[in-house]
Amino acid sequence: MKRLSILFALVLLTLTPVSAQQQSGIEVSLSSGYVLPSSPMTFSNYWKMQYGVGVGVGIPMSETVTLVGSVEYYKFALKPAGISSSFDTQYMRDIWAFTDVSLAPTADPSSVASASATIRFSPSHRSGPLSPYVLAGVGVMSLSLGEISLPTTSVMTANGSNISMTALQTITGGSTTSALAQFGVGLDVHMTSLVNLFVEARYVHGFSNGLGTSYIPLTAGINVRL
Repeated sequence: MKRLSILFALVLLTLTPVSAQQQSGIEVSLSSGYVLPSSPMTFSNYWKMQYGVGVGVGIPMSETVTLVGSVEYYKFALKPAGISSSFDTQYMRDIWAFTDVSLAPTADPSSVASASATIRFSPSHRSGPLSPYVLAGVGVMSLSLGEISLPTTSVMTANGSNISMTALQTITGGSTTSALAQFGVGLDVHMTSLVNLFVEARYVHGFSNGLGTSYIPLTAGINVRL
């Protein structure tokens, strides 16, 4: 009995280091970056990114192919310069002989939330410190555009006095949910056997009504294998 106990203890001691070194292969990533709105005009011209974050889980399918599920959220603020460039206040001065015409646009924030499944293909895998990769995937996108208020104040001089008039226009916002497709390229930087840093550029297109909604995320993040 004593010998069996000693043998059992030796087996446990032998297996313990092996078990400790085993890894599931699952990857968990956290990223952030900058998003360039691409279309339609009411998205690309009038909004600029405030902040965003993405979380992903990758499951290796082979030495070079990984299936990645991810969720992302990006928030956008109004871009006054984009509004000003789209409305010709000088034209109003010339045609209507206004002394001054000014815009003071305001709006609530806009946002994009998405969930996607992506195939990532890395030809060089982990054979060196740098591994380029390509990716393509599908998913669903929820877009919320804030309504933009455009109070236009016009000043006219009559009999030596300034007469001010304000007209309110709006650019309609709203929310929509649609399917999306995306593709892109990236680069893994291998820090340790378990940790990678990465940079990535993608093109994302949501198949909403009309022209659809497109944007380009330029992101960086960290990827940890469990």
